[in-house]
Amino acid sequence: MAATSWGCRIAVHICVRKMGKIILVTGENGIAVENYPAKSLGRPESYPEPPFWLDLVSPSENLMWRISKALKFDREVQRACLSRHREPSCENFGDYLFIQTSLLEPSRKNLFIQRNIKIILSREYLVTVHKRRTSLHCLLSSSDVSGFAHTGTLLLTLLDSSIDRVTESFCSEEQKDLSFSTDYALQKNPLWWRLRNLKAILLRDANLLVGIAVAGARFFSPDDNSLFESIRTQIHLLSAVATRLLSRMGHPVEVPLMQVHKKIS
Repeated sequence: MAATSWGCRIAVHICVRKMGKIILVTGENGIAVENYPAKSLGRPESYPEPPFWLDLVSPSENLMWRISKALKFDREVQRACLSRHREPSCENFGDYLFIQTSLLEPSRKNLFIQRNIKIILSREYLVTVHKRRTSLHCLLSSSDVSGFAHTGTLLLTLLDSSIDRVTESFCSEEQKDLSFSTDYALQKNPLWWRLRNLKAILLRDANLLVGIAVAGARFFSPDDNSLFESIRTQIHLLSAVATRLLSRMGHPVEVPLMQVHKKIS
């Protein structure tokens, strides 16, 4: 596997096991090593020099136990990483933040889909846990990461890239002849519900971003302000696009956000 260039050279180690896929990204060198031994993740001395990013795709309970022990995660965090909890949150554990949220992805059939993700952010490492078919590293293959020196910068770049893909999809979708049938009640229109739910999700993400900025200020540098602003701008743009699409469907009745989430789930 060829090394990926992000302004600085990084190493990508991929290991596929029954327990899932493990992607280890470091800024130490440009050597790509496949079949990184999962069993070594239980020993702190086997980890690379910080900073590094550990992306876990569908990890087993045993693997999470090994990593949690080596990196000294709280038991609550270990359990939460394996749960299906979807309520967004940002908890401060002193040396690291534990973030539970979902990433938006474009969908031709449903406009967008949500992918649950658990994030552990410290100065030394970024750990992401999810069940996507592909690694999150793939989202950053074309991103301009000028030096992987700060895990906070890497996290914001990941969030920025994720919402950018959805924004591009929606802006192009807005130009197409979408079906805005008014032959039946708006509240029975799947598209109406998807757009209403999207606005609720964006409000959630905007609030969570503020929580991350405040609780995790020590993990970000002043240069990261531009990334925070980029994410906020795209959230507002996407919300505006959703509002315009809704306006083309008429004047929908206001629905409490909790009811919107319940309807879609």
